[in-house]
Amino acid sequence: MNNKKSIVTLAIITLFNVMMAISCTHKSQISAVSFNKDIIPILTTSCALNSSCHSGANSTNLEINFDSSTAYITITSKGLLNLSNPSASLLYVEVQGNGTAEMPKPPLAALSFAQQAEILEWIKQGAQNN
Repeated sequence: MNNKKSIVTLAIITLFNVMMAISCTHKSQISAVSFNKDIIPILTTSCALNSSCHSGANSTNLEINFDSSTAYITITSKGLLNLSNPSASLLYVEVQGNGTAEMPKPPLAALSFAQQAEILEWIKQGAQNN
């Protein structure tokens, strides 16, 4: 009988250790999203393509300019972020939506779900200019 208790105890301890390892591994996989390394490339390749999109001083889209040098200022000064409710941020809302993105407009391809998630994660992390 003591042998069965030892086996059960050992199994519980092992299960607990495995669960802790999985939990720690999962948390370490979430790294800081960099505005300069992660977000700017998305914006410049999908949104700041020419003067008819969000590029340059002559941008026709509510003066929302995603050129790399002005993108952060534009995002923060034009009310595109909602840090208290990141999924309600206009920047995120405009690029997501059940696979049918509002932005960029066709014929340009919609942002991938991974790109959308990266934008959302950046906002959740406080939308730092890093």
